[in-house]
Amino acid sequence: MATPFPSAIANSSSPIHSSPLSMLGALIPSRLSALIPYPGLKNMAPQILTFLVISTAAASGWAYWCHQLAKIFRRFFMSTAQIRSRDELYDHMMAWVAEQGFSARTRYFVAAMAFGSLFAESEPGSELDEPQDPDAPYWERNRRAPLQFTPAPGKHFFKYKGKIVMLERVVEENDKGWYPQEILEFSIMGREPQLLKDMLKEARLRYLTKDKSKTVVHRPKDPEAVGSPPKWVRCLARPSRPLSTVVLEQRQKEMFVDDIVDYLEPSTQKWYSDRGIPYRRGYLLHGPPGTGKSSLSFAVAGLLGLKVYVLSLASKTLSDSGLASLFDALPTHCVVLLEDIDTVNITHSRKPADTTDETPKKPKTDNTEPVTKVTLSGLLNVIDGVASPEGRVLILTSNHPKKLDAALIRPGRVDMKIEFKLAGDEAIAGLFTRMYEDYNHLTSQEVEKTPADASVTLTPPYTPTTPAHATAPSADSTLMAEKEHTMRKERETRKVAEERAAKEKNLSELTARFTQTMPQGIFSPAEIQGYLLQHKNQPQRAVECAEGWIRDRMEARKAGKID
Repeated sequence: MATPFPSAIANSSSPIHSSPLSMLGALIPSRLSALIPYPGLKNMAPQILTFLVISTAAASGWAYWCHQLAKIFRRFFMSTAQIRSRDELYDHMMAWVAEQGFSARTRYFVAAMAFGSLFAESEPGSELDEPQDPDAPYWERNRRAPLQFTPAPGKHFFKYKGKIVMLERVVEENDKGWYPQEILEFSIMGREPQLLKDMLKEARLRYLTKDKSKTVVHRPKDPEAVGSPPKWVRCLARPSRPLSTVVLEQRQKEMFVDDIVDYLEPSTQKWYSDRGIPYRRGYLLHGPPGTGKSSLSFAVAGLLGLKVYVLSLASKTLSDSGLASLFDALPTHCVVLLEDIDTVNITHSRKPADTTDETPKKPKTDNTEPVTKVTLSGLLNVIDGVASPEGRVLILTSNHPKKLDAALIRPGRVDMKIEFKLAGDEAIAGLFTRMYEDYNHLTSQEVEKTPADASVTLTPPYTPTTPAHATAPSADSTLMAEKEHTMRKERETRKVAEERAAKEKNLSELTARFTQTMPQGIFSPAEIQGYLLQHKNQPQRAVECAEGWIRDRMEARKAGKID
């Protein structure tokens, strides 16, 4: 009977005394030895394999202990700041790193298109490597996205305030999400971390300074892994909208702004706390579509320097627990905007249906109402539940407030309601004036640079000439030239002022004609603004074509082509 063991083992009478090399040689298949072309190397195969195994083990051990020693050294003799990509500070630091000189000099970098980058909007120099041709057509200029360069994962060194800083960019390989998470580690020699804290504060301040005149908008991002909560991500920062551009009665705007300003006062929070009132404030902006509800929210946020967190309850991936996680992650003072809450069936009124009609009704097959996992009780809990955060400004917008459940808009959850109406005389006139108030007007800088400045040539200063009889211009001639220049400049300024007054008078007349032509309470400000944009540089034509546009719009409504 053939033994299943190799012959070297089967024939060994004393396996206890067998050398490791002989045992290793017994385990090597004969085919492996047959592959060695040189007979002298066949007998050395066990020794070679043993050497490779020992070398590999030694190298692995050396790498392991070097890594452990480096960790011990970094822990006890270095200061390290760690920033994860899940935190907003990561964007601040990446924008700061991209602006540093070592990022441009490094030979190992990550190149990406700046479109979609969370910090590309804060880096003005990202397009320097690809200058745009100002004479090229706009579609050619906009087609090429600027490139973004950042240090690649690994170790990079740079100097900050005369001290060497090590930047290590690490990608989490064991992350189970769709998108790998990154870690930025800044390390310096020494046990005093104040330099790193100063660097982080400088980067954050620089980032926030660029957003000073902008309104920063955040939206939720779907969970990156099963079981992980959604998170807020910055999606854009746009210039703050002036409150004067919102079409609403001045009294209502002032009341809305004053109420939010009073709510955000530091003393107000103590006032609420002393009386046992939850420090929250809610507003309902309701009215037809296109009347400026969201515009007012963004304008107030820009005026008060608040970030806007926009949330849609129609998301199919959002649940009650995810909604609670998003509200828990809100900063102390911010604007939470829930747009068009009447489009989600969970917020609809729970009035009992009329049972007098016993005829069974067919279930609705209309898919206009989005399916959502959020429940009304979950929404109410995050608005004013026991564990709901305080200090935020909650703004709800609705096109059909009568559809909303009474529990959602009761006092305590909604403290103020503002109704937006279709455009009346005041709104129509304001839209027209704001659209064309700067049309063909000279600014104050243009007035200073009138043609008189360029056309007048003052008498040059006296320069000695070669002929002996040459004399310098008299003081009277110089004075006359200066006086003539002053008078000419005054005439040009007066002419510009007269032209401006004439244009303002013409604009007032056109505004009155347009207001009389446009019917009141029929069109939304967005509709009228859309029409004016078709004639953005032609106020006269906008007035002349208004009647035809009104007629076509009304006919389209009757035909059911538009709402």
